[in-house]
Amino acid sequence: MRHLAPIWLLLLLAGCGAAPAPSAPRYFLVGPAGARDTQGVELKPGFGLLIGNERTERGVRLGRSKNGHWVPLDALQPATPSGFSGVALNGALDLAWTVDKGVPMFSAPSEKSTRRLLPRHALIRPLTDEPSAPGWLRVGKEWLRASDLAALRRPVTSPRPAVVGPTERWIDVDLASSTLVAYEGDRPVFATLVSAGIGRPGSPIATPPGVHRIFAKLPSSDMSNFGHTGVVPYDYEAVPNVQYFSGSVALHGALWHDRFGVPASHGCVNLAPADAERLFGFTADHSVVRVR
Repeated sequence: MRHLAPIWLLLLLAGCGAAPAPSAPRYFLVGPAGARDTQGVELKPGFGLLIGNERTERGVRLGRSKNGHWVPLDALQPATPSGFSGVALNGALDLAWTVDKGVPMFSAPSEKSTRRLLPRHALIRPLTDEPSAPGWLRVGKEWLRASDLAALRRPVTSPRPAVVGPTERWIDVDLASSTLVAYEGDRPVFATLVSAGIGRPGSPIATPPGVHRIFAKLPSSDMSNFGHTGVVPYDYEAVPNVQYFSGSVALHGALWHDRFGVPASHGCVNLAPADAERLFGFTADHSVVRVR
């Protein structure tokens, strides 16, 4: 017996009477001139909005944010999330990253040898000390001047906090190098660059040092700093992969910048989106986050 397709399916395939499929949500930043939604609510430059639905009203294209703001799309700029990501480790911290372009690599431990210039956020690995060439470090078949280490971000091994078990997963954040290392007990298994707080120690926009525990894990969360005074305000919808570990301070993805490797936050530990997702899956409830 021959089965006929339902009439609704034939119409759908023919494109007759079918509603347009909704577009996937996109992340936008309010432009430098600021914006107002259709209710007159002011949105400051740099505020982050997750735009889902769109419509045209009186010739103006509007987007509806996650929190219900209908905003002219010409007042917004598409966010460009960073493509940077950290690296898995085999138990050794034998690596570093550039944070500015132009660090030279040499074909031999000599200033006169052939050299090439590294781009920003370049991974340098394996990085090993070479006793036979004082003042130089070997990187595979190339060489790095030891004097250029100051321009790099190089994580270093850190002893396990006493509250962490011998096989327990935990996170170490080094403020001095703007790096993060994920451990299983004493074994480093992942490393990356971060952007921590820009404030001086003890200020409301500094990342608090100490041994903390994650107390809330949220796939996404809205974040703002309206409680702070004397700083540029921000308000971000749908921040991804948020892990709170000290009050309102969290590990989370940052969709709005690519400055990993230098302080850039108001206290949180900003991660590239891919790293935030990875670490969200790596930790458990109450995992230790040490900031030093």
